[in-house]
Amino acid sequence: AVVSTQSGHYGRGTLKGTYFLQSTYHNRTFSCTYFVFTVCVLLSRFCEGIYSYSIVMPEVVYATKVLEPTDMDAVNETDVDESIEKIKSNDGSFKECNVNNIPLDTATVDSITSALCRNTSLTRLEMCNCNITDDCIEGFVNVVKTNQTLESISLETNKITGKYLKQLALALEANSTLKELRIANQYYTTGVGDEMAISKALDKNNSITKFSMNWKNTGARNQADRCIMRNNDIARKKRQGLL
Repeated sequence: AVVSTQSGHYGRGTLKGTYFLQSTYHNRTFSCTYFVFTVCVLLSRFCEGIYSYSIVMPEVVYATKVLEPTDMDAVNETDVDESIEKIKSNDGSFKECNVNNIPLDTATVDSITSALCRNTSLTRLEMCNCNITDDCIEGFVNVVKTNQTLESISLETNKITGKYLKQLALALEANSTLKELRIANQYYTTGVGDEMAISKALDKNNSITKFSMNWKNTGARNQADRCIMRNNDIARKKRQGLL
């Protein structure tokens, strides 16, 4: 059977009609084959693009790092011995002591805390990431109990266990001038019992308005938050002359 070149319906035709049918058939077959081939190529390139996008990472451009006082990567060039001498001599111009990121042995830490017990000038003490251990905490407990000038103590990122963090918090009952105590990010995990004791100790202090610690127990954390909110309210009323 052939198709007529005039009417387009099937019927009896000539050799020319037969050639037209065969040509049309081949053209259609070629078009379909080319279409399928094109689709396959496009899909292949699309999949290749997804694969390369998910595997090949672009070059990372780092911004210039601004060093902060509490940055654990910062290089601290403070002369520790000079700072200790200023604390011992009660230098009135020496208000802040920052020895962050300087590894200190127990004897050096004890020298600092011993001098602070008699100092009446320093208001801020930063000793983060100094390798401070439990052996040094008794000195800090004495500082909290006796020093009435310090307003901020930061001992974050050290190696103090929960038992001794609790002792430090219990000393807050005898202090009415310290406003900030930061003890978060210790090497050791604090137990739930110690956390509860720390939150109860905060309840007996009315001056701490900023306190940092890694809590595990939700009840202890909530109680501590309420204490800090209460102390901030007290501080606000004092500023307004209402207390």
